[in-house]
Amino acid sequence: MEKVKRLDYVDVCKWLGISLVIFGHMQMPDEVLQWIYAFHMPLFFVLSGYTYRAQKIDKDFLMKKIKTIYVPFLLFALIFCSGEMSSWAYIAYGSRNALEMAGTYTVLWFLPCFFAAVLVFSLLMNIGNRSKHKAWILIAGVAVMLVGAKACEMLKEGQPMIAKYGYPLNFDMALVGAVFMFAGYCFRRMIDSFKGSDALIDRISNDLVYTCAYSTKKQILLIVTVVVLFVVTGFTAYMNLPESLNPACAHVEMSVGAFGNWGLFFANALLMSMALIGLSMLVDKWVNKKKLLLFIGQNSLTILCVHGTILLAASKVLPKVGLTGVDDMSLMIQGVVSYVIVIAASIPVILLIKRFVPNLVGK
Repeated sequence: MEKVKRLDYVDVCKWLGISLVIFGHMQMPDEVLQWIYAFHMPLFFVLSGYTYRAQKIDKDFLMKKIKTIYVPFLLFALIFCSGEMSSWAYIAYGSRNALEMAGTYTVLWFLPCFFAAVLVFSLLMNIGNRSKHKAWILIAGVAVMLVGAKACEMLKEGQPMIAKYGYPLNFDMALVGAVFMFAGYCFRRMIDSFKGSDALIDRISNDLVYTCAYSTKKQILLIVTVVVLFVVTGFTAYMNLPESLNPACAHVEMSVGAFGNWGLFFANALLMSMALIGLSMLVDKWVNKKKLLLFIGQNSLTILCVHGTILLAASKVLPKVGLTGVDDMSLMIQGVVSYVIVIAASIPVILLIKRFVPNLVGK
């Protein structure tokens, strides 16, 4: 199979996304957390749909997804779990609630959810691509996924067992994730149309993309669009504040289905994802030396899995060097220092995993 050329601006966007995940797991001002949680996890589903390439669902496809998504989830979950035999069953079940019962790292909920979302979305695209009425099939499929996700939410409210254990592989959130993947797929088509390129996606090089996309007028339009989206979502993110796992700060939280108003949730997440993709294009165009940013983006899965442990260590070190305080400015300073520590510590971990245990990250 021909190797697909990576899009640098997508890796830049993954860097932005995983950076927001790291900041979202720190003690930060409420306003910052409310804004981050409004979109930071949906962004990764959007990016997956954005880079989607048509693939037949067969044994090779399934084995690849198991190797690159589900196996890393199992291995990392087992590394961080309590060690009891019952933990294995909870981990295999894959819901966020089950991971908490297993005593493992609950942020890993994303991986089984992403695995299920990829399968659901790929199945929908395969069905649509074989139909003469592709557009209607895809629209109907997205509607079914939304109705299914809402039905799962209602069923959870009336079924104590589901409320306790959640759905296998976070399937309810996977349906929502698949909708975001479809949105990313559509957004990519819109971007390609905007660039004025009718070449097949997997034949487009980065140079051709930017030759088409970055005329002066289009750069200005992109800058204005990004700024407007940041301003709009910066306001609307605070209009949707459902109860989350954080009792001190109400905010949207996809991991537990705390969406609040579904319309505002989807609107905020999609508009902010579009803004970050646009910002990433500008960063990729303007910043020449971005090797570190690309490295972080390309290894965002590993950072997702290990950053919690590093943050815990950093939280014990910072007070010893005088970085304390709970006012907003102090929290922001501590956050920046903790972020630098996470990235600095993650780099050797990534290199060691790639060198000695590549299976840990699906290689």
